[in-house]
Amino acid sequence: MNNDPKGAAGATKTPLGLIPPYAMAQTAWVHGLGAAKYGEWNWRDTGVCASTYVSAIMRHMNAWRDGEDLDPESGITHLAHVAASCNILMDAHFCGTLQDDRNTAPQITETNSSPAPNTGYVALDKNATLQAGDEYFDPSIREWAKSKYVGFPIGNFSELLYRRPIIDKNNTECHCGRIMINHWTLGIICEDCDLQWQDPY
Repeated sequence: MNNDPKGAAGATKTPLGLIPPYAMAQTAWVHGLGAAKYGEWNWRDTGVCASTYVSAIMRHMNAWRDGEDLDPESGITHLAHVAASCNILMDAHFCGTLQDDRNTAPQITETNSSPAPNTGYVALDKNATLQAGDEYFDPSIREWAKSKYVGFPIGNFSELLYRRPIIDKNNTECHCGRIMINHWTLGIICEDCDLQWQDPY
């Protein structure tokens, strides 16, 4: 009989033990080659284009489909190269450094609906840009949390639900009367005269 007191709690955590050790090791070797060539965690520092890694994944996958098990340059299985590229795409997406240049099919944009948001919040759609104070719904803890990716478009994290506190509109207007926007590199600027906003407080 299993009476592990931490068993029930552990069952709710990420099941990392289910990743096959051999697959993990082979993928780690590929990441090691990439770190030596481009620098560790380079995709977090410089950002990466989705298309670059999609093409690499397809090249390795096609070589494997044609019967070539090992990449001639690295000597490691093509499948590990595919896995490493997928890891980078997922992590860059999570960190907000993925330049999503996929040639996506036209889609109907739907506003995210939050699970019973509190009064005083507005749901954000995928075209919105994250601002200070925006929150996302963390499904792992079933609670709302502050987002740290200020300035990035919601589309980068489209699998999450976002909301924004409703604030006094006067605090979001430039002296010219136009609305302030949150530019991903310039910060809060006027959408018309492009002046850097100064906090009146």
